[in-house]
Amino acid sequence: MKLKNMINEASQQWQVKDAIELQKAHERVLKAMGTLEKATLKLAAASKKHRNKPNAEIFQKEAELLRKGVERGVTDTTSMAWKAWDEFRKTGKAIFQDHWN
Repeated sequence: MKLKNMINEASQQWQVKDAIELQKAHERVLKAMGTLEKATLKLAAASKKHRNKPNAEIFQKEAELLRKGVERGVTDTTSMAWKAWDEFRKTGKAIFQDHWN
């Protein structure tokens, strides 16, 4: 095997490794976003369940505000998080080309 071929192959290997590492990291981010959404929905549901107890109205309002904030800022498809995800995907495709899914 010629040295030039070895250099080209090594170049592709680091690209594949980096692409996989970045994709896995971002998958963890997406999973965490989903977990955050589920947690805020459960919090809102729990606060509604206890709405007849003293001071429960305050907690219900705060839980609903938190749920709406997560929805608008993170999980909504027009949120900054999803815009950043789209740019991340485009950059990954531009840099890693065939090694990016």
